[in-house]
Amino acid sequence: MPGVLMLDKDYNNMSKFLNRILGMPVDLQNRLFKYFTDTLNAIITQAKKSGRFDMGILDLGTAGENVKRVKLFTFLRKHATGVATTELHIVHVERGMSWQEAMERWSELSGSKEGFYLSHQIRNGKQTAILAVAVDGGKPSKKEEKSKKEQFYTIYRPNTGLQLRQETLAELEKKYKKVSSDDAESHWTQQYDSSVTTCSHAYWRGNCKNVTLGMDCEVGLRRRTYNVLAGSVLSVWSRVENVLAAKTGHNTKMQVVRLRTGEGVKIVGTLIPKSCVEALKEALSSDAEKTDEQTF
Repeated sequence: MPGVLMLDKDYNNMSKFLNRILGMPVDLQNRLFKYFTDTLNAIITQAKKSGRFDMGILDLGTAGENVKRVKLFTFLRKHATGVATTELHIVHVERGMSWQEAMERWSELSGSKEGFYLSHQIRNGKQTAILAVAVDGGKPSKKEEKSKKEQFYTIYRPNTGLQLRQETLAELEKKYKKVSSDDAESHWTQQYDSSVTTCSHAYWRGNCKNVTLGMDCEVGLRRRTYNVLAGSVLSVWSRVENVLAAKTGHNTKMQVVRLRTGEGVKIVGTLIPKSCVEALKEALSSDAEKTDEQTF
């Protein structure tokens, strides 16, 4: 169809992409490849901030989350060359925005379209409240006015805080209507308070299939709990594998996590599923010279 562009079935094949640009002038090859690498770097940077960059390490606390260690279990054991300590850290990661924080951010805004919005859609008598902040402070530059570049907005939600994806005013007004802070307060605080323990499915629908089946669901929670095994892990690795295999099956993927708490404590270790924590504590305590538990 003339004028209609469609992607090849192998549009995301790197080999084909590189082979095809070989037929272009060298200058164009360089510019096109630079555009590709700049885009890739931007995607990787965004993924790192959100903790979704898959290089075997999950970063927590890099996208503005509040990381707090709440418990620490230590297991001291002897080995051929001395003693080693294995640690199990219980960590809470807070990523929401309280009403007080939202009001402080709102008080700094000056743009006519900035502020609180409520969703047009109403589910079970509830509406989504958000805070929209213009990327450039609500005042388009002369260059933007000349090119009629669309204004973008950063979105904050009560349960998940700052959103990585920015929205245009058209996208914003399609789903939401601008309201006063008084109108938004009850909707904001209700979702903020509920999202400590209630997932988005249960909040909007009244129930969650996973929770009904006895499983955990963390979709939309503002506070997530991570169990991180650190310290001398290799010395007890076979024991860890046995516990994970018994509780979750042999196909469980091991995830390395790196985090920094609000107190400045750096932790690098392996994520342990919630269902395995008690069994692992028992296994590590069984032959430990000394065990200790601290609450923060």
